[in-house]
Amino acid sequence: MAITWKLEITPINTATYEASIEATRTDSEDPDNPTTYTVARAPLETPAQQLAVLDEIWAKHLAALSATAAVEAFVTALESAGKTTLEARE
Repeated sequence: MAITWKLEITPINTATYEASIEATRTDSEDPDNPTTYTVARAPLETPAQQLAVLDEIWAKHLAALSATAAVEAFVTALESAGKTTLEARE
């Protein structure tokens, strides 16, 4: 499994070092379903600001993973309960 990230930075205001950033994560196990995270407007003048944007993207990624896990757990529980209930009626 290889993960790749592609960042596209679009300048908004070069005088203030503001840009929008689109980060796309692609997993080699599912290359047809990349995930994209966007920061609409961010200052990028200092290393601290640049790191803060990457932290924001990473936080969005972790939140998406958490949401996906919650949905999968919900579906798995319902499937199990449904299977048990329907088989008990047989």
